[in-house]
Amino acid sequence: MVVPRAKALAGMAWRPVMARLRPRIEQIATDRLQPGIDRLNAEIAALRQDVERATQELDGHVKWLYDEQRRLAPHLAALEARVAAVERPGSAARPAERLEYSPDEADEVRAEHARIRARLAAISKYEERLARLEEDFSAKREVAG
Repeated sequence: MVVPRAKALAGMAWRPVMARLRPRIEQIATDRLQPGIDRLNAEIAALRQDVERATQELDGHVKWLYDEQRRLAPHLAALEARVAAVERPGSAARPAERLEYSPDEADEVRAEHARIRARLAAISKYEERLARLEEDFSAKREVAG
């Protein structure tokens, strides 16, 4: 019973002292930490500029890829129709003016079709990677902002 009462009296005596010391202690802590805080803020600002520049570059690449994909889509559709006509003799997809394709033409069309599929697959993978990078960037920006 005596110990809790002594602690209460010591606490009451210590409160005015702490009330006068607290602002000074906080000022000293702020003075010591401020250079580090300023340095970290400068690093964060530089990183934000780098990320913004990279995002703008990626945006340009995405727009270019979108335009390329939009440009290649009709060609790919036409080639797919030609390949389908070659692969299935007697198909209605065969052009009326040509009765037969030579084996060399069929091989050439198949090879071009494979090249275009490979290009579109690469574009698709690149767009998927860009989408993931944009999601990561957005998530990091939300955390930092």
